[in-house]
Amino acid sequence: MPRNGSFEIQCSLEKALAENRNLKLQFDATVRQVHELNSFIRLLLNMSPFGICIVQGGRLIFSNKTFCDICGCSSSELRGIDPLPMVFPEDRDHVQNSVRSSLEEQVDSFFIFRVLTRKDAIKWILGSVNVIHMNGKRAFLGNFVDLTEGRVMQLAYSDPLTGLPNRKLMWDRLEQAMVSAKRRSCRLALLFVDLDKFKDINDAYGHKTGDQLLAQVADRLRSAVRRENDTLARIGGDEFLILLTDVSQRTDIENFIRLLFEKFRPCLQVGSPPLEVQVGFSVGVALYPEHGESADVLIHHADLAMYQVKKARGEEKFCFFDAQSPTA
Repeated sequence: MPRNGSFEIQCSLEKALAENRNLKLQFDATVRQVHELNSFIRLLLNMSPFGICIVQGGRLIFSNKTFCDICGCSSSELRGIDPLPMVFPEDRDHVQNSVRSSLEEQVDSFFIFRVLTRKDAIKWILGSVNVIHMNGKRAFLGNFVDLTEGRVMQLAYSDPLTGLPNRKLMWDRLEQAMVSAKRRSCRLALLFVDLDKFKDINDAYGHKTGDQLLAQVADRLRSAVRRENDTLARIGGDEFLILLTDVSQRTDIENFIRLLFEKFRPCLQVGSPPLEVQVGFSVGVALYPEHGESADVLIHHADLAMYQVKKARGEEKFCFFDAQSPTA
């Protein structure tokens, strides 16, 4: 009997050991499958053309490659930070209200906003947010698309006649440049360029000829605005804006304006049969931060300076904004 009892115990132990070995094999297989699934999911997320992030407790706990590219940071730099400061200051209330509305109504909704990258670039983003749960706690899954280089944004932010940036894009570039200039204690110059007697050409030769002239004027201005961080825009009619960054002295601006006048010394040929047109223009200049610390104020002051040139009717076809001027 005792021997039979020992045999039964031995059989039971061997059976339990075999079951344990099977359980360990199953556990190892499950762990391997989980690791493989996690790797597969991470690969899919990083291959996604959409920026994806997870926020929990007000901090970023995950960001895929596209999201990192949008922000201009690595995933390790983003992990643990509050994402709201990356949103352009004027858009933060809009983003918070859009997220709150989407979560309260429990519907998929999209919102457009701007982010400010580490290199002080402004990007337009289309985003949506959904609630998920991780480790038993609520988190937010964000899905974002960079619209900055898209065709829709090109149509919305470029002038169809000249292909130049329009007023909206110039406004964004100016705000971006001011943020960068403030951080680096640099100066900017904004030039308001208005063609002289353009209405007379339009009235005498028609709008088609006028459009051809504007396109050629844009080309000549473009040939002078060559630096990567400078911007030339047509903001309407015969009005153009030129943003010059990293300006050190007024003489640099004056020399640039004289270069503009030199570019337009040869006549332009427009229409059929060809019509030679001598193009003249007036330039008003406003400086950041001396003449304004917001885009609208700086544009307004450059416009006032240009109006002062027109009013003076002198040989000098440009002037800097002067707060003491009667037109200011």
